[in-house]
Amino acid sequence: MVEALRQTLDHEYVTPDFRNVRVGIEFPVDRQDYPCVWVDFSVADSLSRIGIAHLEADESTSGATTFRQYTRWRFRGWVSYTVVAMSSFERDRLIDEMVRILAFGGEAGATSQFRSYVESNEFIAMNFDFDEIGLSGLVAVPGTPWGTDEVIYEGTLRMEVLGEFVSDSLSVTLVPLSEIAVFEYSDLEPDPVPGSGWT
Repeated sequence: MVEALRQTLDHEYVTPDFRNVRVGIEFPVDRQDYPCVWVDFSVADSLSRIGIAHLEADESTSGATTFRQYTRWRFRGWVSYTVVAMSSFERDRLIDEMVRILAFGGEAGATSQFRSYVESNEFIAMNFDFDEIGLSGLVAVPGTPWGTDEVIYEGTLRMEVLGEFVSDSLSVTLVPLSEIAVFEYSDLEPDPVPGSGWT
């Protein structure tokens, strides 16, 4: 989600004032990082395994003598994009740009990178609820991380997201979703023969 926004707010972004805006998962503590977008994700309740007795296999090893099996997991939660700036005007303008990206990115080529990146990620399949954007936390907080009395202005946009991922339990890395093949439970044997029963 961070990379999707970084690729959108790059050096060619349609609004020059917000090109190469800092986007990250840590609250900005240096003056030169303002304005910026602070990204956070909160899981709604729990991670859940998909299906009952549902197994998948890595196609890249299907010709080998060993046959790796994986499980797919689902998550649900909310991603929040907190805009942080040194003036209310700058904050509100950047919030407008975020709405432009999140709400209209599917319709406008100039801001479509975010949605394209999210929907084509090979490691995590994600579906944003692009039909609803929550807006909260429009606040002005006196005092800065660098010790001055200046006021920091914040505003948060929040969206629900559903997703799935497959992980390799041995290497503790995400498995590219394109390399996973699903096979029917009826074709599953204690020691499956690669290439038979693929669906």
